[in-house]
Amino acid sequence: MKHRKNRELRDKIAGETDNVELAGLLGNKALTEEEEELWVGRSSVNSLRDVAKFHLNVNIDKAQREYFEKALAIKGDSTQWSNDPWLKQLDWSGQEVKMVKGKKKNDPPRPAARQKMPGMPQWYKDLFMKKDGPIGLTVRTRIAPLLLRLSWEGNPLVWSDKYGWTFKVAIEKAHEYQQKQMQKCTAFEEKDMHLRDDRSNAYFKVPHKDGPQARCANPMAKSYMAYFEKGILSSEFAYAKEALEMNASCSYWISARDRIMSQMVVYEGDGAKGSAHGKSTSETGYILPQVIPMGTVTRRAVENTWLTASNAKKNRVGSELKSMVKAPPGYCFVGADVDSEELWIASLIGDAQFKVHGGNAVGFMTLEGTKAAGTDLHSRTAGILGITRNDAKVFNYGRIYGAGLKFASTLLRQFNPSLSEAETTKVASNLYKATKGQKTNRKTLHKKAFWRGGTESFVFNKLEEFAEQERPRTPVLGAGITEALMSRFVSTGGFMTSRINWAIQFNVDARLAITVHDEIRYLVREEDKYRAAMALQVSNIWTRAMFSQQVGINDLPQACAYFSAVDIDHVLRKEVDMDCITPSHHTPIPHGESIDMSTLLTKVNATLDPSIIPTSPPDLSKIAYTHRTPVMETLASNPSLNFLRAQITNDDKELRDILKDERKTVESAPPVKRKTTSTTKPVRNLVPYQNHAQMLEMEQPSISELLGSGNFRKGYENGKKTWGWERQAGSRARPATRW
Repeated sequence: MKHRKNRELRDKIAGETDNVELAGLLGNKALTEEEEELWVGRSSVNSLRDVAKFHLNVNIDKAQREYFEKALAIKGDSTQWSNDPWLKQLDWSGQEVKMVKGKKKNDPPRPAARQKMPGMPQWYKDLFMKKDGPIGLTVRTRIAPLLLRLSWEGNPLVWSDKYGWTFKVAIEKAHEYQQKQMQKCTAFEEKDMHLRDDRSNAYFKVPHKDGPQARCANPMAKSYMAYFEKGILSSEFAYAKEALEMNASCSYWISARDRIMSQMVVYEGDGAKGSAHGKSTSETGYILPQVIPMGTVTRRAVENTWLTASNAKKNRVGSELKSMVKAPPGYCFVGADVDSEELWIASLIGDAQFKVHGGNAVGFMTLEGTKAAGTDLHSRTAGILGITRNDAKVFNYGRIYGAGLKFASTLLRQFNPSLSEAETTKVASNLYKATKGQKTNRKTLHKKAFWRGGTESFVFNKLEEFAEQERPRTPVLGAGITEALMSRFVSTGGFMTSRINWAIQFNVDARLAITVHDEIRYLVREEDKYRAAMALQVSNIWTRAMFSQQVGINDLPQACAYFSAVDIDHVLRKEVDMDCITPSHHTPIPHGESIDMSTLLTKVNATLDPSIIPTSPPDLSKIAYTHRTPVMETLASNPSLNFLRAQITNDDKELRDILKDERKTVESAPPVKRKTTSTTKPVRNLVPYQNHAQMLEMEQPSISELLGSGNFRKGYENGKKTWGWERQAGSRARPATRW
């Protein structure tokens, strides 16, 4: 100890010196008293909390450990844990200590060697893989909800092998939860007989986001955070909510950690083309994404890290991943998000039947609807379902991609678990009736069943017409689809989700840093950033104009002609004003620049001068132009006025009137004469066995040819050569005698 060494040094000097004053000073009682250093007084066994606070500024709360060990304290008192609704579910067996004889004759019995935690209950032993290893208790451990004493509306949670986590309710209050559409557990299995035999309580399933048929396996999962916030799911311990928040915060990093750490990175100076003066000291590196360019039947790119990366969130560890990608010095990222890409393309296909933008209901809402007035598609869907506008977006895009009523019902239960299955089905049906409409089969109007009476009926009728082509092609580029999904190889309506999804999506083919579905980013030199932004705006006009022209509309509304904003930034992130503060990244990132078309026109250096001669222009002379009929024109002939009226109406009486008008139109029309020419080839039936049997004409031999100048046998042999009945050379000869 330092104070002991000081005392020994003072004694040594005092014994050797001849100076009386110095010896007296060193022998002073005030100096010879052993002064205790500050850390010594704070290092007792019971003051570890103070030591951590003094040296490391870390607060240690031993109460959490004490709460956990409280369950062990009553292991010998079965009356306590058997009356506790949580602890009695634990396995308290295995507390016996195996004893063996003493080594000598009169020695008392001693504990057997190699016992795993003798005297401890089985549930505690199961937490340790090895007896000297660390405890394996996490929020995902089965007994964690029991040790945390979780309750659903004040009712303790109970585990069932069949139903998952349930909660116990007094039998006289069971009707209250049945009125809340909670699912009551009735058919218990053999392992849950003690729950079945409980006559004083009823058991209800803890709700699951996937509906009443799914069971809750972990009430500490991220999806149950909202219930903790509302106080529906609670615990006797305050740190239970902290554990749930920690689990939700780390869930993204747990799932993405291996993918992030395994990225292929190349630094400047690496490889054969590196610096000749040894390895470069530059810290600039490049990530080579492992992308499959056409990884799905819809020709979308597939990549497991960057195309699925989360946006930065304050409560999600590692979610700042994208913003850690920085542009090299002197460069910046220039890009934009396509505004309502899928929604606009889908509505444009519906407008194509009227040859005017905004011709159908969803097209008009896309162009003229506003969030403030509640007239856009997302606000209208939110009003029908009684949910928020952001949640309504999931329903709308899922419906456009071909998702059906089951998807909407399941999703609605996630947003409002208190709804019963019948209620969610009813609400989802109302949504689809108001948007998609109702399916109707009237051969007089259309050869196949069609949607009518909904705001999106025109869209889905045309999308399904695209998908049901013999050789489906995208409406703009005319690109084909895999033969495995062609209509002749699948049943009617089969794989409709993938086929519709394929029909309305596209990716721009350009030299760029990265594209993430409807998001595009270029790596641009700093002085050219505004010119690149202008080029992006021009390319957006070209792309949207091409879409309009290919569906037969030769104009373009200004509302969708330009990007709402082009982002100029030095990092990759969703919005340029995001600070990207997360639990693992506390420093805010300086904001970038978001510039719209009006502001861009005021920039002097944003001009794209047509007189500039490109240094490496593309050679277009080798690319021959091939005229192609737009896919929209190759579909069935233009629909009749009555069929357009039928798609709008949702009234059965009006539909009957439309059918009458269509029949009158067909009857009054002059008959169509088929042109027959000598060069017309007869249509060959590919299934000949369905035709009636017919005699085939053939050349008949004369009698003289058969007789052959009186020799019947010779004439017969000569004549049959002309009949085409000659036996093949490889045929076996018939035997002379047959029995």
